[in-house]
Amino acid sequence: MKMKPWCHHYPGERPPRFLRAFLLLLLHERPAHGYELLERLRELGLHYTDQEIGYVYRTLRTMEKEGLIVSQWDTTGSGPAKRVYAITPQGITTLHEWAQALGRIRESLEVFAQLYEEQTAKLKQASSS
Repeated sequence: MKMKPWCHHYPGERPPRFLRAFLLLLLHERPAHGYELLERLRELGLHYTDQEIGYVYRTLRTMEKEGLIVSQWDTTGSGPAKRVYAITPQGITTLHEWAQALGRIRESLEVFAQLYEEQTAKLKQASSS
């Protein structure tokens, strides 16, 4: 089975569309620039290749156009200016909606895992008899 490099726990051809939920969650904790968000995503097990990093930045820009986040340029410190993103009240509402939806998905996945384990145990038991 092919495993995508962005998340070593997920087999498949396309990543699930949970990036927005993770970005909103991270920005709910504190404002951050793009590179910091990428680092924090990696800490959570979401690894994007160099080619996929553009997807993260495009998602941030789309979320800004939708009013979920805002950004401003930080010109303090040494080095180039950095765009710092922050969540909006609309983004917080959307984050709560994501949390509810993902909770329902988690429940479904737990049922799947339990049924799978039961079926696997039955097959092992039948083959050892």
